[in-house]
Amino acid sequence: MPKKKNKKELVYYYYDEINDDFAATSSIKRRIIDGSYNYLREDKNILWRIWAGFLHYIIVKPIAHLIMVFGYHYKVINRKAFKECKKKGCFVYSNHTNYMPDAYIPNLLAMKRSYVVVNSSAVSIKGLESFVIALGAIPLADTVDAKKNLLRLLKNRSKDAIIAIYPEAHIWPYYTKIRPFPKASLKYPIMFHTPAYTVTNCYQKRKFGKRPKMVCYIDGPFYPDYSLDKDAMLDKLYEEVYSTMVKRTEESSTYAYRKYVKVDKKEDSNASNYKNTEE
Repeated sequence: MPKKKNKKELVYYYYDEINDDFAATSSIKRRIIDGSYNYLREDKNILWRIWAGFLHYIIVKPIAHLIMVFGYHYKVINRKAFKECKKKGCFVYSNHTNYMPDAYIPNLLAMKRSYVVVNSSAVSIKGLESFVIALGAIPLADTVDAKKNLLRLLKNRSKDAIIAIYPEAHIWPYYTKIRPFPKASLKYPIMFHTPAYTVTNCYQKRKFGKRPKMVCYIDGPFYPDYSLDKDAMLDKLYEEVYSTMVKRTEESSTYAYRKYVKVDKKEDSNASNYKNTEE
């Protein structure tokens, strides 16, 4: 548990913007996703498909909307950008800054099925695995055979659904900047000839209450430029996506509800006790 020093502000100390993680999932024993994992259950089982659709549209969408509006005071800007892919799928890239909202927001972007690419820890809790998968969780693969099945699934879903990816990989609650993320995360729109969008979550101070309002800015679509070679194409798409997210946070993420302090691992005498603390 974080050590309480002052109730006004929660401070996160970090060493590495790429690898440090503040998610509360470290105690979960991560499942290995190998060739036996059934990525295509929704395509092969009509009853599962009906159940997943019912859960998505009838149960989760309205409840998630209420939670986001009243719990996180969220607002979506430029939702009309998705009109261009009304009859086709797309990949959505977003900054990873919250627990439940990052799972809910893809469901609320447009009136179409949505999926979220997740770490396998999300489908590793016994008793909840089927529920989480039905909600749209797509775990990353660990083996060659599993990766082939994952690509087959993403190809199928990219035809008509929203596939959300959090390329920063690790949750930093209420962080107001964009962390570096690998260019390889942009390979899917190129592989499947699919547009990419950004959904940048920004935090702004409310007139009343301590918790900030969450404003989600939609930008895009960004299309791969197939006139370029493979590497140049990836570089260009990455630059468009990354710079757009950075610009949005610089302009619109104006309230730091949580404080982040970088420490030097070599100089920190308490490195072995590294943890979040309240200050």
